[in-house]
Amino acid sequence: MPKYETIEMQIERRTYIKGEFKGKFIGYFDPRKSDGQHENFYDLEVISGEIKTTKDKDHIRHWETGEPEEFQPIEKFLTNLPGNLPIEVRDENGSVKTYTVNLNETKLSNFKLSNQIYEDKKVFGDIIGDISGYIKHYNVEYIQVEVPEEVTKVPIPNPVSTKAKTYKQTGNTETSGNYKRWEYYFSDGSMYWGPWEKQSSYGSGYSLWEILGILIQILFVAAIVIPLLTYGWEIILPIAIVIGLVYLLSTFGDVIFNLFKWLFRLAGIAFFLFLILGVISLFITTIKSPVVKRDVVTDTEKEGREAKPDPITGESIISHHRIWQDYSKQEYAANIEVRVTDYRNATQLRNNLPIPLQSTSQYNRIVSTIYDYDRNKLDLMYSMLDSLQVENNLTQIELAEVIVTLIQDIPYSLILPDACDSRIYNDDFIREYLSTGGNCQGHIKYGLLSPVEFMASLVGDCDTRTLLLFTVLNHYGYEVAMLSSELYKHSIIGINLPYNGLSKTINGKRYVVWETTSQGVPPGIIPREISDMRFWNVSLISNKNL
Repeated sequence: MPKYETIEMQIERRTYIKGEFKGKFIGYFDPRKSDGQHENFYDLEVISGEIKTTKDKDHIRHWETGEPEEFQPIEKFLTNLPGNLPIEVRDENGSVKTYTVNLNETKLSNFKLSNQIYEDKKVFGDIIGDISGYIKHYNVEYIQVEVPEEVTKVPIPNPVSTKAKTYKQTGNTETSGNYKRWEYYFSDGSMYWGPWEKQSSYGSGYSLWEILGILIQILFVAAIVIPLLTYGWEIILPIAIVIGLVYLLSTFGDVIFNLFKWLFRLAGIAFFLFLILGVISLFITTIKSPVVKRDVVTDTEKEGREAKPDPITGESIISHHRIWQDYSKQEYAANIEVRVTDYRNATQLRNNLPIPLQSTSQYNRIVSTIYDYDRNKLDLMYSMLDSLQVENNLTQIELAEVIVTLIQDIPYSLILPDACDSRIYNDDFIREYLSTGGNCQGHIKYGLLSPVEFMASLVGDCDTRTLLLFTVLNHYGYEVAMLSSELYKHSIIGINLPYNGLSKTINGKRYVVWETTSQGVPPGIIPREISDMRFWNVSLISNKNL
């Protein structure tokens, strides 16, 4: 009778997804296919995007082994699409949930390119189309299989032991001119001399392989010391454990010794290649991800904060006395004031927003919602600015400069959604800023404070400042935009005033850029590393034409 046993099997399941794709691309000029005059071709690379789909049988289907694949008529796109794409799924009730998916065999059809901008031998633009692919998941099933009958093993006679050479040295050597040989053990303990080997002509007497071995050892030590200095014991401890295990295994005999000798040589070559790739990657990362430097601004002794009651309503007010200069060195002094009740309500609104933050469109919805709530809560600040305008007879341009220089004068402080720990962030600026002791406020939802929260605490980074300035400048009727860049990880203001310098054209109007995190920076000037305006998106604009 055959015997059976139950075994566990991982059964692959797939969920096919089809939806609308919207993203951005870069195209690189292909000189092999182009004539340079009439017909030019570009190799496209999609750099970012997001998916929107509906939860029904036409867009989301489950698949099991043996079934025909879904959405096959769709042709595979000519280039790879980004992995880990955000996807919005709308169900039959109209509610939307957001996920992040890494689709397999991604296909894109009916795609269209728009807003192409050509520069040198590259083209930039937007891409939309129908996207499909699938995600994998596994179910566990138990099945019965027949157990084969045991085969009677025929005893194998022990091999006759023979005397064999080993590579274990006795320590004795002989030298003749530029030649040298070493003495080794046989397997029975007797000894024999190895072949004569020509030594290097260098004065040190080392052979080429010995010099290469020393070089690999130096690089190996550097591989231990550099991570230790950079990342500490979290990185070096696993490396030390691996080296210790390798050393213990190497003591078990000549066979293992010779095996690991080759492994060490291969590891040395691999390490050398990774070192070169690491230097190249570091260089490319430095070029692509410029660090935006910010000047350190400090408060004067006359500036300070106090809590006092409102003389009219009796409500508690947070008041900051500020002293600052505009670009013509004209000095101003005033109090920034907000009500404690408005501050608490603004914090509660931001913390209770149900919008996730996984895409640019979601970020724009968040800042728009906060703006709508806070714009009428800054009346005490508007009264202060009204008084300054009247007392100093400020023109429209002078008032804008007084407002922006007031915010530029506030010391910079980073706002983060997680802890203020440089070890948990990959962003170069955040790591450097935190590791050098920069001011930071952590565990803030979205890494953003509302305009009222910012004026109550005077703690804010780039997008906290630009959201406040957009709110105030829009109140005074300026044509202003809040500009955000996912590539540069930064936020600035754009304003339609007759300034010279760098600008972005929006709806046919020229919006001059304005940096808000550095003291004394005039409009139209931002660092060259972040000055490509194609990578700046409009998060808010005064006429609401997003």
